[in-house]
Amino acid sequence: MRDFRLSLVVFTILLFAVGGAYILTMLSNGHATLSPSNQDWASFGAYFGGVLAPAASLLAGYLVYKSFRSNTYQQKLLVIREALGRLDQRLEHNLDAPFNNDCFGEKYRGLSVRQLVYSVSNEELESNETFDSALLSLLHNISILSHSILVYLKLLEKFPTDETDTNWLRNLEHHYWIDKYSPICRRIKKIVGRGAMEEKIKSHHLESFRVIFNGGYDL
Repeated sequence: MRDFRLSLVVFTILLFAVGGAYILTMLSNGHATLSPSNQDWASFGAYFGGVLAPAASLLAGYLVYKSFRSNTYQQKLLVIREALGRLDQRLEHNLDAPFNNDCFGEKYRGLSVRQLVYSVSNEELESNETFDSALLSLLHNISILSHSILVYLKLLEKFPTDETDTNWLRNLEHHYWIDKYSPICRRIKKIVGRGAMEEKIKSHHLESFRVIFNGGYDL
């Protein structure tokens, strides 16, 4: 919208400049009154058309390009958001899936991963190598998701519209992921430890995890 307004202002200035130049030329040649001749008016129209038509064509082409670029960018964002939605659903499924392992004993076999994470982080259960390994695999998937989210948020910042809109939308999207996964991620991180995370997860994924789910603070 801002580009459209700027283009319209430039075209209006050009219109007045062309008209002003024509009027000044007529006045300098002693033509101070409106001409009754159709030929003079035809020349006037040809002058305006010849000068402004190319400018109008360029303006129209530019606006078509901006519209096409905006639509393409929006489609790209929609595709990425749909992919994030699928990853989100898969992660939710993994967290709520039963942990069919008797490493905590038969009593806890079949409880969801989420329930076991809360129990271990609350020191109701003592973690073990089997559960830590499963959590590290889960953290690896979460870190990949966080990197995808970070890329998506950066694209939102560059969305071709008003800056206030994009910042608001980016913050809203970021808060959604923080509210949904930061609590469980902090508990998992507490269980497995920072060293194990750094060994399992690639550095750029770990940085994305820090920015998205750890509020930008050190792990």
